[in-house]
Amino acid sequence: MKKIEIHTFLPFYYFFVASLICSCTAPIDIHTRNSEPVVVIYGCLTNEYKTQYIRITHSSPYFYESDNQAITDAKVKVTSSQGREYAFDNDVNGYYISQRRFSALPGVTYRLSVEVDANNDGNIEMYEAETTPPPIVPADSIEVKTINIMGYNHHSLVIYMQDPAETDNFYLFRFLINDSISNSRISDLLISNDLLYNGEYINGANITFFEDGTDQRVVDRNKDNENFFMVKPGDLIRLQIINIEEGYFNFIRDCKAEKYGENPFFGGPPSNIYTNLSNGAVGYFSSYCIHEKETVVPEETVRP
Repeated sequence: MKKIEIHTFLPFYYFFVASLICSCTAPIDIHTRNSEPVVVIYGCLTNEYKTQYIRITHSSPYFYESDNQAITDAKVKVTSSQGREYAFDNDVNGYYISQRRFSALPGVTYRLSVEVDANNDGNIEMYEAETTPPPIVPADSIEVKTINIMGYNHHSLVIYMQDPAETDNFYLFRFLINDSISNSRISDLLISNDLLYNGEYINGANITFFEDGTDQRVVDRNKDNENFFMVKPGDLIRLQIINIEEGYFNFIRDCKAEKYGENPFFGGPPSNIYTNLSNGAVGYFSSYCIHEKETVVPEETVRP
């Protein structure tokens, strides 16, 4: 079997070094230029046996600082290609929770249906989307390696896995540090396609870097930076390796481009965010299977 050694697993335009939940709870607020509000629908079904959720809101103007306004009177259901139907009830803040627990199965198509009079004109609008969870692509292992750059230790999270040759794959990576700190926001998610390594064995490729939580210089400089992730020897790192649909990959990519800008020198204005929803709604309805590996941050072997 051919193996490749690569040090940057993610294409550079998707790779975030220092900016980075067991379930899909990534916050999302869709902003539009100063136009009329539109319906925003976001939800992702997972293979975890649990109550699943969908969130429905109105969009807000681009420079509006508050969260999107919740829509609380929608009729929401999900129907599977196996003939099962799941009703969702309004909970709080625009979140609709499934009436019973279920898990999304790979290869099964799930169809979302939302009925609501969103603009209060007396007419019910219908919004729909479909999603099919791709199969799990398992990783063999992950580990944390310590490197020193210009007197500072950095902890590199690396992965070992076989990318399938027969399909184009799109990956989402989420990590948890001691089961509490994580890259949960959509703008912080790590994504990659397999364009550069399709069918290859990924032999210790870097996913992201964590900074040295034992270095007081680093701690003091970044104590108020919520996008800065630090670890210490003995910390437990769990990495979720998620094979996602291309459409959801495009949605996350576009959300990140909206926040960070596509190209600071040559890019045009922010592009429209990709969606799979009908009837002018924005957001995304996705599904996937979560595969997880864990490792412990080792005692530092590299010194300044």
